Amino acid sequence: MRLLLVTPPMTQLNTPYPATAYLKGFLRRHRSDLEVFQADPALELVLRLFSRAGLVRVRAEIQSNAAESVQHFIQNFERILAAVEPVISFLQGKDPSLAMRLEGLLPQGPAFQTLRQYSLLTGPDQDDGLSWAFGALGVQDRAKFLASLFLDDLALVIREGIDSRFEFSRYGEKLAASQATLDPLLSAVNSKSPTLVDRILDEITTELAAEHRPDVVGFTTPFPGNVYGAFRMAKVFRQALPQSRLVLGGGYPNTELRELEDPRVFDFFDFITLDDGERPLLALLEHIQGDRPQSELLRTYVRKRESNQDRIEWISC
Repeated sequence: MRLLLVTPPMTQLNTPYPATAYLKGFLRRHRSDLEVFQADPALELVLRLFSRAGLVRVRAEIQSNAAESVQHFIQNFERILAAVEPVISFLQGKDPSLAMRLEGLLPQGPAFQTLRQYSLLTGPDQDDGLSWAFGALGVQDRAKFLASLFLDDLALVIREGIDSRFEFSRYGEKLAASQATLDPLLSAVNSKSPTLVDRILDEITTELAAEHRPDVVGFTTPFPGNVYGAFRMAKVFRQALPQSRLVLGGGYPNTELRELEDPRVFDFFDFITLDDGERPLLALLEHIQGDRPQSELLRTYVRKRESNQDRIEWISC
């Protein structure tokens, strides 16, 4: 059996969420016959967006408007295009020497207004206002800060010109946070007009399906900001691998879906597990392989079809 564990977009990019690593280690100790793979589609999504090819796609689709970020992007597009891949490489630790010449490379958009605020606070004799923060020896840290402002500018362009739901640490958060109904989330997932960000995520998901051909896909959704990504990826997996079984777990189901009543969730996922995921997932894999009856699953929601109607069953043996 092949299992793919994913953390959908978006979570903190520089702090990988540990759930899939813990689950993989646990399953390796208990199931030597299981092939377990991990994927980080959030990081892949950002790397594709913030590349020369990605920004060319952004420029082709951007809705020109009066937003300062969008105007800055259009007017400085060639400089931004030249800077984006060196900046990403530097932030990944691949070219630390760029720190010495980074400031001259970066077009300064709305996010750099922070520097002017620092200058007002520290006075005109403090250069750009960052000397007090980084000093003469903080060249690398200062460059990382400026590179982050550059990426913040680009994120603002995408949010104001392409997809209002996009942020670095969350995607479509308002669709899932404390909603009384699933309607807003499902309406967005099933939209006939996906954004560029949606389409890139769909491409990544299709590639993961083709590369790993998983029998089971496990989605960990710790926060409302990666629930939309989970539903969107599940929809693509359903289309690409209709025989695969899809499992949803993590902090969001633990809090928001503890009293699940809407069976439409199971149009996307076959099972939803609650609380710590190790034992429920192990039991679920045994069930999928035919070694455990469904009645002996652990802290798991399933859908039951009775008399042409759906109902949700909670199994907690």
